[in-house]
Amino acid sequence: MTIRQFIMPSALGLLGLLALAGCSSAKPEASVLATGVDLFHRASNEQRPSRADALRTIECHDAEVCAAKASCVEATAATAAALRLKQEAEAVLAAVEARTTSPDDPAVKALPGKLERASTLLTQGHDAMPACDKKILILRERYGL
Repeated sequence: MTIRQFIMPSALGLLGLLALAGCSSAKPEASVLATGVDLFHRASNEQRPSRADALRTIECHDAEVCAAKASCVEATAATAAALRLKQEAEAVLAAVEARTTSPDDPAVKALPGKLERASTLLTQGHDAMPACDKKILILRERYGL
């Protein structure tokens, strides 16, 4: 056997192993991300902020998975921020109804702006979600998830 005959199959085998190694992290990462997005979609409005926070913590190394994660974090973070603002506004209104907070309180006066910001964020989240869902669908098809 010549050196060339030995090196060529070995080099091709090494390239094949490197390609498999590169793919090996992508499928589990894609699976975790897809599951996280599914959990966000199925969550109640009370649970969605924590589900969005969990998506942000998912590790990724594969460029395509990281791009999908970025898209999904953008959408879910905006929705989560809107829902948190809504919860804060509901707490202020409950305090006014319980007469533990005065209608002249600065928190009460800030409600219109807070609700407007929540509405804007909710729209941003809803508008960004189709891009996330599309990228997740592509990952599901690519990796058979």
